[in-house]
Amino acid sequence: MMREYFPFFERNPNITYLDTAATSQTLYTVAEDLQSFMLDHKSNAHRSGHSMGTWVDRQYYESKSLIGQWLNIQYPENKIVFNSGASQGLHDAVQLIKRQVTSGTVYIGIDFHHSLYLPFKQLAEQNSFYEIRFIPLQPNGMLDLEWLKAQLVNDTGNKILAFTGVSNVLGVEQDVEAIASLAEEHNCVTVLDASQLVSKRQVNLSRFDFVAWSWHKIYGPMGLGCLIVNKGWDLSEPVHPGGGSVTSVRIGSVSWQQNAGRFESGTQNLAAISTLPRLIKWLMEHESSIIEHDKMLAYYANSQVSQTQFTQLTESQSGLLSLSPTIGAVEDYSMLLDAKKIMVRSGKLCAQPLLEYFVQPSLIRISWGCYTTTTELERAFDRMGEIYEKFSRTSR
Repeated sequence: MMREYFPFFERNPNITYLDTAATSQTLYTVAEDLQSFMLDHKSNAHRSGHSMGTWVDRQYYESKSLIGQWLNIQYPENKIVFNSGASQGLHDAVQLIKRQVTSGTVYIGIDFHHSLYLPFKQLAEQNSFYEIRFIPLQPNGMLDLEWLKAQLVNDTGNKILAFTGVSNVLGVEQDVEAIASLAEEHNCVTVLDASQLVSKRQVNLSRFDFVAWSWHKIYGPMGLGCLIVNKGWDLSEPVHPGGGSVTSVRIGSVSWQQNAGRFESGTQNLAAISTLPRLIKWLMEHESSIIEHDKMLAYYANSQVSQTQFTQLTESQSGLLSLSPTIGAVEDYSMLLDAKKIMVRSGKLCAQPLLEYFVQPSLIRISWGCYTTTTELERAFDRMGEIYEKFSRTSR
């Protein structure tokens, strides 16, 4: 159990935290390093010209190097872009794509998070040469790749394939390698939302044009994300030109940075970046344990669901599961759970079209991390059972 690495639980022993899919609790090294930066090291990177700035530079470059080691990304200094989070990364990926792909069909898995869909929706609304088609799901929550293959075979135009590695509603792990092979066979530009995938599974991310995630979902700081830019897209002009994205500016000419810094205008979130070296080393050290713990909790959580009390859309494979109560409102369940200091998520879960696909107005989501125990899951399910019984008596 890795619970002792997270100060939150010692400081708040009465709270059962089951909302990790929204944001994780913070690794102790991250809390320490954020304080250290603010109190001892706060300065700017790349252009300071003094020893404090040099220290920040080292944290910045070591972070990218370690991400490359962890995720097996070649030339990480050219391919890893720091930004504010997955939402910005996905938006910027679409902005880069539209410069080179001026028309075509965008295939998006219907299990998308809003952050993946909205930039493409805006693109299609602004340019009638784009069409969006939604990849349906099989009954188990997996994308229907046979449907997708049939579409791609008959599509002679430009093709963009955007999908979510693990749904933030279903907890279903998509067949990432099979999707990559299909995309390569049919010459698709690919965008992978890896927000619920990174740290929970080992995936070859180099097979995709763009990959985005947020650090606050993997035990790190808020306000920081990464976009991996592969397959030559790193040579594109920046989406946000400005200070730091250039090596030279003259009247009439500009020279862009020759690495991923060209996509990082202005001052990055250096306080957050400075926490990454120790966090990534910890993630690499504990990777196998994190993955196995996640699988174990998914199996246990599935076993706890009462089919009488709840409708479960699909079985979970990773990170979370979502439920629709057979009696009572979702909001009542989350409020009554909160009264017992059990923190879960309820509502449309930033995936309203997926809920409409399943004809569900809202859901309760239970999500876990490497620090979550089976006792905590049991506590939540026991409490939901009590709430169900209370509503059952009222409705008789």
